[in-house]
Amino acid sequence: MSKVIVCSDQHLGYVNSKAEDFRNFLDYVANRNDIETLVILGDLVDMWRRDVSGLFLEYSGFIDRFLKIRKGGAKVYIISGNHDYHLLRLQTPSYQFEFSRDLVLPSGKEGLTYVFKHGWEFDFAQQPLIMEALCHNMSDEAGDARSRIYNTLMIIKDHISDLINFHGGNEGYVKHLMTPPETRLKPYLTSVEAKACASRDNNNNILIFGHTHRPFVSDDKRVINTGSWISEPRSNYIFNTFAELDGEHVSLMRFVDDNTSPEDITSKETYPCPPKDKI
Repeated sequence: MSKVIVCSDQHLGYVNSKAEDFRNFLDYVANRNDIETLVILGDLVDMWRRDVSGLFLEYSGFIDRFLKIRKGGAKVYIISGNHDYHLLRLQTPSYQFEFSRDLVLPSGKEGLTYVFKHGWEFDFAQQPLIMEALCHNMSDEAGDARSRIYNTLMIIKDHISDLINFHGGNEGYVKHLMTPPETRLKPYLTSVEAKACASRDNNNNILIFGHTHRPFVSDDKRVINTGSWISEPRSNYIFNTFAELDGEHVSLMRFVDDNTSPEDITSKETYPCPPKDKI
């Protein structure tokens, strides 16, 4: 057992989530005997769009699958994203898992570490107070979510006035947050990814993140975006993707239904990170 499997942005509860495919994927992971660690990189559940109580009742079976993977000998780590930021508050001994903001693990190769983040840290629009407020959702109605944003903005608007003005005022900012990432980040997607590339201060770590829903590997194999498990209308992004790490060797893979031999898409989704002096 030596390999690390990483995936993100399942958005369970969202109408476009490929929940059944992800369920099959977890069964696939549980049946492998060469996996040492499974890392979920955030936005596992979509607390912004669904009644939180109903959300966890509907998808409680996924926890059973995580436990099965862990019982098989693999470690399971769950990082919070912007859509499930509230998971960071669930830190009591009675819960089956610990949730973290980020994670650093040894790669198995001396001097090389894996750094895991959701990726909202590179997105100018995401603010912890807003993300936390949106997670306190007790309704499936989008209007309630917008109301919570407005109420929170009235409290903290002086602290994030530049951010609100950048998006055209309160109305523009709320609309921006509630738009799927494929559309919302498209105008400046490269800047979000460029910030991720620039966050690395040396070649002794490999950064793995999600958030933008666009899977890719940098040409030096030091930055990876794991993509998502949602299929948005009018989006040409590949979905049902994950990363497989084995020391310095990294692969970007796509899972198709209950396929036991996922497709390696590394060569199709590789591009150069911009030089730091060009960011």
